[in-house]
Amino acid sequence: MMNWQVKVILALVAIAVGGWFVYEIRGILTPFVLAFILAYVLYPIIDWMERRGLGRAWSTLLVFSLVFAGLGLGAFKVGDKLAGETVDRVFTIANTGDQPLIIHGMVWEDDSRDQPFVLREEHRWPLEIAPMEELAVLLRFVPNDQAPAANALLIVYSQGQDEHSQRISVHGNGGVVAGGQAGKSGSVVFSRADIGFGEADPNVLVEIGDRILAETSTRAAKIEPMLQPYLGSDFRLAELIREHGERLMRTMLGGTTLFIEGVISGLTFVVIVPFVAFFFLKEGRRLTRCLMALVPNAYFELCLNLMYQANRQIGNYIRGQLLAVLVVSVLAISGLSILGVYYALPLGLLAGLANVIPFLGPLIGIVCSSIVALATGGGLAMVAKVIVMFLVIQLIDNVLIQPTMVAKSVELHPLVVLFVVMVGSQLMGIVGMLIAVPLTGIAKVSGQTIYEGVKQYRLR
Repeated sequence: MMNWQVKVILALVAIAVGGWFVYEIRGILTPFVLAFILAYVLYPIIDWMERRGLGRAWSTLLVFSLVFAGLGLGAFKVGDKLAGETVDRVFTIANTGDQPLIIHGMVWEDDSRDQPFVLREEHRWPLEIAPMEELAVLLRFVPNDQAPAANALLIVYSQGQDEHSQRISVHGNGGVVAGGQAGKSGSVVFSRADIGFGEADPNVLVEIGDRILAETSTRAAKIEPMLQPYLGSDFRLAELIREHGERLMRTMLGGTTLFIEGVISGLTFVVIVPFVAFFFLKEGRRLTRCLMALVPNAYFELCLNLMYQANRQIGNYIRGQLLAVLVVSVLAISGLSILGVYYALPLGLLAGLANVIPFLGPLIGIVCSSIVALATGGGLAMVAKVIVMFLVIQLIDNVLIQPTMVAKSVELHPLVVLFVVMVGSQLMGIVGMLIAVPLTGIAKVSGQTIYEGVKQYRLR
């Protein structure tokens, strides 16, 4: 028999390997997580209809069709509005010669802050392309409005002693600009020299971020003269805010936009999620019986009780949190609309989703809505109204919603909350911050239920 130290080490190794494996396949886990949550939400309705005499297959099909049709329509509408119609294009630079190709830099012909074309990846110049290799350059079109847009990317490169340049024209929403010649220039091959992005609407998240940065920079410029006598005449607060603010917005909104795009993509949302959720709902009992058949008789009663308790606790937690998110979102959207705050829909959804984060969630909704109200010309009076509105919503949430809809509080330590929120932000941007605490709460509820069940079993 192994002693307890060896068992602990093996358990830690297994947890580490499992965590690494989940991290590596995190991109394909999203539809399964969504299907799992959807199945837990709909399970009581399916059971109720089955008890009323309708077969489980027909109950599942009917409820699933109605609910998922509504969810699909809402996700496409809201997802398109939040993620915006960002469009990506790619071209390649191939080195077909026998000497290294050096890319000295890529700059936009029009480098103004409001031009809508961006390089998706930051490169360090100079960049070397080895012989018989190529570099893929990814471009993104993020329009601020529906006006025609055009620009050109200038690429400076050298091979040997000769220095050259290539002009890659880009255009979207009907914009037109003259481009260079694609094809071979010596041993350097550019796959495209004219790139069209088609039609795209403004990205709401980027638009909100741009307004906030612009307003903050303007206000910072007004107080610069008061700070310069103490910090030096070369201190530029507005420039620092623009530079670091744009970098922060690209990091946060970039991860969020990519995640939303992946979730609402046709294959993920229309095929995989409903198929997996339907399987969970229709075959859940059979799957449970198959798993229980593998359990030795000596542990059958323990495992059956643990599975029942864990299933009940997790289901109650998920359904309670989703109902709380729905109620807070509706209250926030309604309140912001009545006050006349711009972007009431995305701000209200953000406030509802952030509310699942203990300690930080309510503050996120208040701060974001206040900043947007101030940046869109609302003034301090509007900010005060927004704060009072959110305080009322928090009072309703703490007195009525949480006690009645969330059966069991997560009760996570503030340091644990901070850690998982930072991890979620690193992995998936703002969306990762929002789902990190609920997922941790589910894991804690599951662990507590299993531990209590094992403890009671040993006391018998």
